Amino acid sequence: MKKIIAGFMLIFKRILKKSSLLAQMYRNLRVRKKLSAEVTFKKALGFKFNGPDDMESGQFEPDETYIFESLIEKFDLFVNIGANTGYYVLKALSRGIETLAFEPNELNVKLLLRNINANEFSAVCHVFPLALSDRVGILPIFGASTGASLVKGWAGQNHHELVPVTQFDILSKSIVQDKKSFILIDIEGAEFSCLKGAEKVLLNNDQTTFMIEICTTEHQPDDIKINPNLLATFELFFSYGFLGYTANREFHQVSIDEVHTIVNTQEDSFGTHNFLFTKDRDLLKSLK
Repeated sequence: MKKIIAGFMLIFKRILKKSSLLAQMYRNLRVRKKLSAEVTFKKALGFKFNGPDDMESGQFEPDETYIFESLIEKFDLFVNIGANTGYYVLKALSRGIETLAFEPNELNVKLLLRNINANEFSAVCHVFPLALSDRVGILPIFGASTGASLVKGWAGQNHHELVPVTQFDILSKSIVQDKKSFILIDIEGAEFSCLKGAEKVLLNNDQTTFMIEICTTEHQPDDIKINPNLLATFELFFSYGFLGYTANREFHQVSIDEVHTIVNTQEDSFGTHNFLFTKDRDLLKSLK
């Protein structure tokens, strides 16, 4: 009986691996289809854009979009780490905000470039087709489209390609220095390593505000229930004097005690996986 069960489990695992690869291939085909189409004006966005359907229709991340649109014009510079096809990048450029866009996925970069080029905005956009981490070199990236991650097994993804990686502090100091920057990080579980490579420029700047995806239980690799870097990520922000809030309509202030409780109980109480970190206590007044 045990041998039969073990045989079924082996077959099941093989099916899962194949389905993950098939899902990635399907996502890549959808992106390639967008690449062959003309970049057209989307009324819901107010600019030309080709990308995932929920982005084109203006239904993508409603809470985060509301926060972004409410805050972005208070800043001199927008930095989008994990820019995908440019949803937030184009929103910033359309408002005349200088922008840095980091995106390592080759197909996403092609769509991103086409979207930027089609709009001919006057604001400067620096595009870097690479990933950010706490090291310099080459790393595997798993999956594709909006779910690509440097974390092996993220959302069940194991098929990978190689991408160049560097540290934010090395690459962008001259651009970001002394500017009031809004930083959006959405890199599917690899945010702690990215932040470790941005301590000198971003975390050490009192004028910087972050909106960042930090998953607690979602999409973790097999056998991992709670994000292993959850506590370290919040501790890093708090050690630099940032205040942390949930990036939803509640704007609940997060304490280090709450994070400790989540790690100890293995139960997520945040109600979201997106967060705001700022040193400006008055910034959120414009959101309520």
